[in-house]
Amino acid sequence: MTAHKKKPKASANAPRVRSGRSRQRQRLIDACIAALHLHGPSRTTVEKVVAIAKMSPGIVRFYFDSKAAMLVASLQFLAAEFEERVLAPVAARKSNPVAALELLVDLYLDPGLASPRKVSVWYAFWGEASSRQEYYDICGQKDASSAALVRELIEALIVETSQRHLDADGIALGLIGVLEILWQDIAFQTERDIDRPAARRRAMAYLRSIFPGLFDAPGALPPRASKPAAAGVPAGRVTPDLGVAPSQPDSLLRGAWTIMGHESQIPRAGDFLARDIGGERVLVVRGDLGSVHGLRHDANGVSLGTLDMLSADGLLFVRRP
Repeated sequence: MTAHKKKPKASANAPRVRSGRSRQRQRLIDACIAALHLHGPSRTTVEKVVAIAKMSPGIVRFYFDSKAAMLVASLQFLAAEFEERVLAPVAARKSNPVAALELLVDLYLDPGLASPRKVSVWYAFWGEASSRQEYYDICGQKDASSAALVRELIEALIVETSQRHLDADGIALGLIGVLEILWQDIAFQTERDIDRPAARRRAMAYLRSIFPGLFDAPGALPPRASKPAAAGVPAGRVTPDLGVAPSQPDSLLRGAWTIMGHESQIPRAGDFLARDIGGERVLVVRGDLGSVHGLRHDANGVSLGTLDMLSADGLLFVRRP
């Protein structure tokens, strides 16, 4: 009877021991990521890791055979986190490619994942990937999985919008490039200096330039009728929906002010925003001297002249005659 009483007791304690060990191992991985951010892979040492973790050097040997094994485990943790927090939720929304791509941008730029500490570690490992097959395998798999998902979503959107002339590979590569450039900016900044809303606007501007009308523009909310219009905001009808359905009567759109987006989306000469409004292609282009111009084209690309334009609090409005 005594033996039977002791067995459940030992079994009950086992999960606690495993949980404690798991926490200690994760604590070392977190400290290793912090050390990698500060020193890079080649100058990260066990001593620096345990100093950050406030643990004894001997405990590292209990969880990892070597410094290299600890570095690989840290990279594997980041890869698994990216899979769980970005790829899996986005893949779950594949039936709605617009929502999935918007979520991809949001999660890719989430501070819990795209922090200067974690992003710098990704790039530090990538810099050494050519010399260590373990790093190359982990980084390469992360990039391949992300690229495949983005390409699938872009292809689905091309089919959904019947724009077979578009190149899914090129568009997907462009979006990945935009996100990677934004990550590089994050890697060299402090969290206090990162403008995440601006980063999101840039990524979404890329998608809107290819699929106009499908992705919401920032600040494109209609003014409330109960409040007076802000100074400089055009009076009368305002069309906040940037993706006007082709079936909507053209007479409703003529003479109405339509929000095209925000000036921050076209910061440089040659940058532009494009929308399909009432069967016409509308462009807002930043000129060489910094001024912004509104242009109209018909379905065949023939110029129909210029548009009335107005800028209020950074928002760009156009009005068709």
